[in-house]
Amino acid sequence: MSLLKVLHINAGYGKKQVLFDVNLTVEEGETILLIGSNGSGKSTLFKAIYGIVPIWSNSKQGKIVFCGEDITNQRSHHLIKKGMMYIPQQNELFEDMTVLQNLEMGLLHLNHKREHRKRVEDVFAQIDILSNKRKQLASKLSGGERKLLSLGMVLANRPKIVLYDEPLAGLSGNNVSVALKWLNTIKENGITLITIEHRIKELLDTADKVVGLKLGRRNTGNLGSLKYIKEFMI
Repeated sequence: MSLLKVLHINAGYGKKQVLFDVNLTVEEGETILLIGSNGSGKSTLFKAIYGIVPIWSNSKQGKIVFCGEDITNQRSHHLIKKGMMYIPQQNELFEDMTVLQNLEMGLLHLNHKREHRKRVEDVFAQIDILSNKRKQLASKLSGGERKLLSLGMVLANRPKIVLYDEPLAGLSGNNVSVALKWLNTIKENGITLITIEHRIKELLDTADKVVGLKLGRRNTGNLGSLKYIKEFMI
């Protein structure tokens, strides 16, 4: 059974349609790179899967199935409990809270205090940069440290799947290498990952599959070569 199935979905904003009969199948443990030019519908697809943008009812077949369950248009707080996380391009950190408090806020859905503390400490044990800055406000973190905090929140939640919008955006040099390392850590932990990223070359080695969107429609061509991908992105 596939972990996630996106079946014939149409979606948009108001009367403006952005996604047209989009299909996507994701297997457990896969890392998928979702590509397309600006305005192709990538972020809208994430938001439709995560219940932020409603799926239009003009297609009776249109639905999203996660772990064998129809989750079409379910609210995001329900999806977190089911094992799905969405990290938008502008990381939604609590700017006036510390690193520790951000990790704790990300685990509010857990009702077991001992498990709550254990998961936070497990993150600090894996990402020592965060451990050293546990009392620092999120607003004072560098771009790379903010990405690591987002990744830490993923590891703490132990989701089945993560939708990550541009994990390398705004990063340079060593911070890119650090982020790629932790994306690989997510993969090694058996977490399924779908990423949107314009810096395609850096993520090609990590991805098991490349999926393209163009003008809101799924690409059916061969996205196996960097040359073809560059032509597709124009």
